[in-house]
Amino acid sequence: MEQGNQLTAAAVRAAFAGAADFQERHIAPQGRRGFVFFLDGLTAAASIADFLLHPAVQALHGSAADMVAQCLEGAVWAAVAQPAGDLAAATDYLLSGFAVLLFEGCGRAVAFEMKSGDKRAVAPPSVEHTVKGAKDAFTEVLRVNTTLLRRHLRSEKLQLREVIVGKTSRTRVSVAWLQGAADETVAEQMLRRLETVETDSFITPAAVEEAVSGARWSAFPLLRFTERADRFAQAMAAGKVGLLVDGLPLGYLAPVALGDFLASPEDEGVDFVTASCIRVLRYAAALLSLILPALYAAMATFHQEMIPTKLLHAIIESKAQVPFPTALEVLGLLIAFEILQEAGVHLPQSLGQAVSIIGGLVVGSAAVEARLISPAALIVVAVAGVAGYVIPGRELANALRVWRFLLAGAACAAGLFGLSVAFLALLLHLGGLNTFGLGYLRPFDRGTTGGSILRRRTVLPPHTSQGGSA
Repeated sequence: MEQGNQLTAAAVRAAFAGAADFQERHIAPQGRRGFVFFLDGLTAAASIADFLLHPAVQALHGSAADMVAQCLEGAVWAAVAQPAGDLAAATDYLLSGFAVLLFEGCGRAVAFEMKSGDKRAVAPPSVEHTVKGAKDAFTEVLRVNTTLLRRHLRSEKLQLREVIVGKTSRTRVSVAWLQGAADETVAEQMLRRLETVETDSFITPAAVEEAVSGARWSAFPLLRFTERADRFAQAMAAGKVGLLVDGLPLGYLAPVALGDFLASPEDEGVDFVTASCIRVLRYAAALLSLILPALYAAMATFHQEMIPTKLLHAIIESKAQVPFPTALEVLGLLIAFEILQEAGVHLPQSLGQAVSIIGGLVVGSAAVEARLISPAALIVVAVAGVAGYVIPGRELANALRVWRFLLAGAACAAGLFGLSVAFLALLLHLGGLNTFGLGYLRPFDRGTTGGSILRRRTVLPPHTSQGGSA
C-alpha cells in the first residue's frame, strides 16, 4: 500500500479538512477506540444512530481486526456493509452517502450505507407530455432512475453496469441493456468509451454526449434523450442501449436513426392509422420548416416564372414600397425569429410567452405596416418556424434551424441551383453519419434491406469519429 493512501483517522480528517459537512463521532466498544465518519446531508443521522452506533457499541468485542470482521458478518444492522482497505476507497464511500467505521491502529475500515432520503420526488414529465402514457419521469438520483427502470422492465435479463467518470466530479454512470434484445457490442463499446474518457467533470449533458458519441462537426444529434422512464424502457425492449447519469434527470439511448427523433410518445397511445397519418404530417412539417424560406427566396429572386400569375402580382404589389431585396428580407426575418425564440427560452415562462406574442404579432404587424418587410416574406418565415415546433426531438429541430440558414443563404446566392446543391450536401452529410456502426438514415441507406441491420455493425475504437460518427 502506498504511504499516501494509508487509511488512518488523521488521513481521513486531512482529506476533508475545511469541509463544513464533514462529521466525526467517537465510539469505544470494549475499550477499543473507534471513529465514525460521515458527511452531513448525504447520510441520515437517525439511521447512523440506530443501525450503526447502537449495535456497534453493544455487540463488538475483541481486537480491532476482529471487530472489522464482525461488522462484515452482520453484527451491525446496516443493510449494506463494504470493506474499505485504503484511503481512496473510504473517501469514495463517504462521498456516496456511506458512514465509515474505523478502529485505531487497524488500517482497515467498514463502510455502511446510510444514504439520506432527501431528494426530489418522482414527478410527471415536464417536457414530454402525454395523455395516455405513464406519469413517472427520471430524477437527478441514479438509483431512483434504475428503480423506475426495474419497475417497467421486470426481467432478470436487464443488465446494469456502473462506472465512475470524471477525475473531480466522480460521477456514477450506468449503462443498461436488455439481454437478448440489444446488441451487446454496442454496450461494450459504450462501456469502453466511458472507462477511457479523460475529463475532470462529467455533470453536464454536453460532456456526456461528447464522451459517448465523440467529437464531431455536425449539428445533428447522435444520442437520443428522454425524461420518461416508460419511453426509455420501451426503447430498450426494442434493442436500444441506455445510459443513465447520476445528477441528470435524463436517460440517453443509442444507437439512433434520423426517424427516431420524429417519433412522439403520443404515437403509442393512438391507433395505427392515426399514428401513421400524424407521422407523415410530422415528416412533411420537418421538410417544410427546412426548405420553405429558401424556396421562397429562390423563386421570388431568380425564378419568378415558376410562381402562379395571381400570386406573383400579389407579391410584387406587396413589395412595391419595401426598400430591401427579398434575400435580405428572408435572412433578416430568420435572424429575428431566432432572437425572439431565444429570448422566450431564457426568460421566465410568463414573461417569455409575453415577449414571443409581442414580438410575433405587434412587431411583425408594425414592420409590415411600415413597409419595412413584405407580408409574403413574414408569412413564409412564420410558417417555417411554426412547422419546426411540430418536431418532437428538440435537438433535431435545432439542427434543422442551422441548416435552414445554410439553405436560405445558398438559395439567395444562386437560386434553385444553390438550393439543390445545399440540399444534396445535407443528404451526403446525413449519409456519412453513423452511430455505433449503423447508418443515420437507416433503413433507407444501402444494404440494410432484406435482413437485420445489426449484422452490419462494426465496432469502432473509443473516441473514433468517422464522418461525424458516434
